[in-house]
Amino acid sequence: MIHLFLSPHLDDVALSAGGLIHKLVSENQKVVVLTFFTEYDENLISHYLHSEHNDNMNSFIKFYSKRANEDIAFCNKLSAIPIHGKILDCIYRTDQYSEPMYKNSVMIYSGQIHKSDNASDMAEDLINKTLLNYQPDYIYAPLGIGRHVDHIIINNLVYNIKGPRKFKILLYEDFPYVLGKYPIIHPDNLESALLRNNKFDKHAILVDINLKEKMQNILFYESQLEPLFDNKLNLLISLRKYHHSINKAKTQERFWLIK
Repeated sequence: MIHLFLSPHLDDVALSAGGLIHKLVSENQKVVVLTFFTEYDENLISHYLHSEHNDNMNSFIKFYSKRANEDIAFCNKLSAIPIHGKILDCIYRTDQYSEPMYKNSVMIYSGQIHKSDNASDMAEDLINKTLLNYQPDYIYAPLGIGRHVDHIIINNLVYNIKGPRKFKILLYEDFPYVLGKYPIIHPDNLESALLRNNKFDKHAILVDINLKEKMQNILFYESQLEPLFDNKLNLLISLRKYHHSINKAKTQERFWLIK
């Protein structure tokens, strides 16, 4: 079996489905991680340093150059295949006047794609090429919790995926947005995201995972630990809270089968 994980950014799959990936590779199944928005533009950093509503964005951009290597290390450890799409992260995409399309956190987490943003077309091309190259049996994509524009772009595309063979599509719950505390301005939650994803019938698939292994996988993305969780203890607390909400008796990840 071949499993293709669609990751908006260089840590999303580890955060949301790191337990399942560990389980799959331990069963000698093939895992491919396609990450779309992996590029940054140093020239735009100064804009966000002076942004009034950046939701700790400075911490995110400070270590952006390290993120690709962290992802490669994560995939190497799990014998997964990493594919970096080399599309600019939304905070670095500009319009025809060289102005940032998404100027602050309110715009980034609005779920509204800028009219000049061609990232959807670029992402669709990447998906089509990857489907031809790997012909997966399963595809995993973000549910879009948090309304981050990059997550919404991939979520929108997944409903129209067509390939040379039949495959099943499952949506993963975007962690840590699924905790219901993010974004800081107008937090999103699982229930709202499920309502937005009303294009197809869906039902939950529960997978037993090893929390310790998932934690270790997330820690490969060292640059994201502080801006997302402050420290390892808070990460562990957040993971336990989330997984306890799914099942109090054992640790599970939940996916939503749509096809």
